[in-house]
Amino acid sequence: MSETISLEESFEYSLHHFLQWLEVLTMKPIELCNTWGNYNVAWELVSDLNTDGNSVVTMSCSYLSEEQKQEVRSFLSNLNGIPRSLLVSATSASANQEAMSHSAWAPYKQGASGLLQVLESAAVKNRAYFSNL
Repeated sequence: MSETISLEESFEYSLHHFLQWLEVLTMKPIELCNTWGNYNVAWELVSDLNTDGNSVVTMSCSYLSEEQKQEVRSFLSNLNGIPRSLLVSATSASANQEAMSHSAWAPYKQGASGLLQVLESAAVKNRAYFSNL
């Protein structure tokens, strides 16, 4: 028997993960890679940010304000500017740290930090959801 989760629970998990990925992006390269596991860090991070970010703005049960949704959409759109050369397959700690140390990440790290501030009210609500499970 398979278990299904409600749309609301799915939204909460997507938001939880999106907030986590934003936090990870703001970390220093060594910490970021160690947290992510040193396997295709750049590609996986961008992919997961896009997947969960798109979910939190498109799900019908989202409680993000229109301003918050627009900020998420803008952030996700800007991710398209990350040089493709940084999103290549990397399986060693040194290759991942080198990719994540590139100066091209600076505006995305700043953007993630700013977006976390914009989403703080939703983050509080999301933490409350998980503390009540």
